[in-house]
Amino acid sequence: MRYTPLDVDLSGRVAVVTGANRGMGKETARELVRLGAQVVLGCRSTERGAAAAREIADTTGSPHVSAMEADLSSLASVRAFARELQARFLRIDVLVHNAAVSLRTRQVTAEGFERHWATNVLGPYLLTSLLLPQLEASGHGRIVIVSTRAAGGLDLEDTQYERRRFGGIGAYRASKQASRMLTWALAERLGDRPVTANALNPGYVLTDLTTSVGGLLKVLVRLTSFRAVTALEGADTAIWLAASHEAEGRSGAFWNRRRETRCRFRNPQAIERLCGLVEIQAGLKPG
Repeated sequence: MRYTPLDVDLSGRVAVVTGANRGMGKETARELVRLGAQVVLGCRSTERGAAAAREIADTTGSPHVSAMEADLSSLASVRAFARELQARFLRIDVLVHNAAVSLRTRQVTAEGFERHWATNVLGPYLLTSLLLPQLEASGHGRIVIVSTRAAGGLDLEDTQYERRRFGGIGAYRASKQASRMLTWALAERLGDRPVTANALNPGYVLTDLTTSVGGLLKVLVRLTSFRAVTALEGADTAIWLAASHEAEGRSGAFWNRRRETRCRFRNPQAIERLCGLVEIQAGLKPG
């Protein structure tokens, strides 16, 4: 797998990339800046975000990159991030959801949610909902969700792992199944509006998510690391969905290596139930 640079001009366009201070997020942001976009890095650490923005500016020669604080595990932080973006930009052309966590132990956020669920599901859903007016105002908004082919195991009766045994990999996979299902719901909800929503598999990339595993999985990662692709190669499909002419107007699909692939998580009843649950949890409608 090799990264193939795009030949497009994104001058005048605004892109927001979460989890962009390192890895695939940073490479996605760097390429969008290289293509001419004004890019905002949404990062949990303002210090690391500012350092990444300086590095991207240095390597691309473009000053059109900045960083803002955005902790996707905190609904309050997401709302503050959205308010700051709304104050700065009348329109947003691209929103790339790259931020994610994969943890070994169960953690609960200050707002009472299991951290995988908060970061990988609730935060992105809330941010998307809040920024939809700006994305629609662009006339060609694109929402890109970085997921995985390894998604699965979602239990809508216990999304917070309060009754069943917690496992970090299982919680991560379940959260990614939910994010894919919410992508299909969003694409359906958008209908004929000028905004698209797609999810993608980045491939096998050695990120903090993959190297933070323990036990036998850590041994497996070490044994298979030779098969891993670089962060830029892993970001290829996200960049393509965010910027290419070929992806214009295409919505509601799951992508792998720039090709649409089948997704088994498309049960309408389960999606509707998940949406209702998440909207209550994210504070978008009363419980």
